[in-house]
Amino acid sequence: MSASDRGAIPPLPTLQGLIVHYLSQLAPSPTPLAATLVNSSLFRPFSLAKLEALSTSFRHAVHAKLRILKEEPSGIFSPSLNARLNAWSSSLLKGLEGGHAVTRLACCSGLLLGLEDILPRLSAKQRDVKASVEDELILAFADVIDLFTSSTSWGTEFQPVTEGGEDALTLSLIVSSQALLLVPPEKFVALPLPQMLSLVVRTITQAFASGTFMSTFPSFLDSNPKYKISINVEAPVHGEINAIASSHAMVHMGSLSKLCSRIISLFVDYRPKLALPRTQETFLSLEAIAKNLAAGEESIAPETRPLTTSLWAILKTLLFCNIMIAEAGLSATIYVPPALCASTAALALIVLRTLSHLAFVIEKFGGAGHGAFAELKRAFYLALDVLASNQEESEQFVMGICEEIWSSGHASTHDLQRAKEAFALSAIEQLVPVLSTSTIQTFVLPFCSPHLVDVAHRETFESAHSVVLAIFSSRSKRTVENALTNDRTDSPTSDSAFTDKMVPFYAHCLVENSAEGKLHVAQLRLAFAALVKSATLTGDPGLAWLCINSILAACRTFSSPRDVDRRHRLHLALVSSLPSLPLVLLPRALSAVKEIVDGMPSTDANRKDLVEAVFQEILENVGDAEKEYAVRWWNEQRAKWTVSEQDRTGHDEGNGTRSIQTEGSETIPRF
Repeated sequence: MSASDRGAIPPLPTLQGLIVHYLSQLAPSPTPLAATLVNSSLFRPFSLAKLEALSTSFRHAVHAKLRILKEEPSGIFSPSLNARLNAWSSSLLKGLEGGHAVTRLACCSGLLLGLEDILPRLSAKQRDVKASVEDELILAFADVIDLFTSSTSWGTEFQPVTEGGEDALTLSLIVSSQALLLVPPEKFVALPLPQMLSLVVRTITQAFASGTFMSTFPSFLDSNPKYKISINVEAPVHGEINAIASSHAMVHMGSLSKLCSRIISLFVDYRPKLALPRTQETFLSLEAIAKNLAAGEESIAPETRPLTTSLWAILKTLLFCNIMIAEAGLSATIYVPPALCASTAALALIVLRTLSHLAFVIEKFGGAGHGAFAELKRAFYLALDVLASNQEESEQFVMGICEEIWSSGHASTHDLQRAKEAFALSAIEQLVPVLSTSTIQTFVLPFCSPHLVDVAHRETFESAHSVVLAIFSSRSKRTVENALTNDRTDSPTSDSAFTDKMVPFYAHCLVENSAEGKLHVAQLRLAFAALVKSATLTGDPGLAWLCINSILAACRTFSSPRDVDRRHRLHLALVSSLPSLPLVLLPRALSAVKEIVDGMPSTDANRKDLVEAVFQEILENVGDAEKEYAVRWWNEQRAKWTVSEQDRTGHDEGNGTRSIQTEGSETIPRF
């Protein structure tokens, strides 16, 4: 084609419309046109716009051809719609033979997407029209893989030429990513999955510039007394970050991540022994990007905010990319043979480390715990479940994240530090049951302790208390299990000594957190009940009574009128602890409750709340061994403790009191 002819080339939208028209209309066969298109210089050098136009042309041609075939008159001896569609698509595939791998890939992708589009409009018996196109797509993609994995000088000579320095591998992956997801697993795994995974990960890594572009920030910082970050609008870093944020790979990162997820999932399903090391390399590459990008939130100058908007888009994309790939990989590892379980725990460890590096991004989406969005929550808890299957790896993670945060050099108020601490606490809480007593004493408790009283950061404050309660819960379960099995392998003496130290410490901590604005009433009651239960299970009544006595002593200390609300919260915590006490201590505790109630005016609203709380705990939570004594005690007190007829949960008897009757008695409690 001469230069003058090239000047008359119609624009891509017009060219696309012409291709659609003639591919669907040409008779008897569109094979010559397909052969012309796949080798045409109109689509060289390659660009995303050209390849997408070519792919879209074939996709729309399928729709146009179906409309034409349905409008054609048909008779008894006419070929079926399925047969005619198959003949037409086969003629297109014949024309693509011998074409460049990249253009063949674009054409086959469009053709397969078009056939997928029209499947709902075909009868169930006519839905096998995709098989030959799927085969051709796999062959074309295998040729593309050969193009980019050849290590010989001969192979590199035939690398595709692109416009404007665009990466040919990225273009190929983008244009085929959606179509490859439609290929059945048994055909997909015919591809060289190790090389395919390597190419996709390489593209993702290049899209994020390996996360190293953040390292150029310090050299462009301007001195500005009002802001911590101020970068001159003419600094090259603006162009670098905007180029990354608007790159083709970044715009299509969703499709690339889905493709990577499917490769890993099928790779692990079909060849786990070979797949797990490659999957680990993938997760390590993603972790390296996240680690390089980890940076704290700062006060930013207004003229710098457009830059941070682009940067934030990159960070969000990286987070979603990691979540998608990690979930696919970990979901597949659940079904690998037990002999390879150590490798799956190592993968989970890498995923959690990666998410830890991105904690400052995760924080903006509600954190990694119960407030996280569904996809993050699935990936986070899945990684923890897989990791918890291996105690050694679990302890390695906990020790590593604690040491990393301690040695970071950031102040406790630094945003990055707080985000990482919140993430770490959420993860540690789930791993506590598999951690040794030594790890809990050496790492977990020192890590939690500063946050147990720091209510300024509510998320870490509540998470730290959740971790401590998880420790008590796991120790209690272990004690019960050991008692049932007569197991002595878990060093019960060491566990008992640990609990003996923990109970007084946490009892004092809960009293300190009973003030307004700290633990909510429900949290305080739950925490004290768990604490007393754990102390009771040690078999030492004195330890359990220490918790009760700490509440009573605090109530005596907070005796001024301004502390009335705090005393009431502690009274409710005392009542919530009653079901956790052994029978030997229950009479003393109930006597203390009686003194508290008797010492309050009968018109006091707090008194009514307290009496109602006592009733509910005895009725619903007190154990069978203690129930008889508690019921008898309640019935002795009911003549004194009145409950309003308007009480929301109970029934008022004739004398305005409630009665709990044991089985076989004359009346049944009403609610």
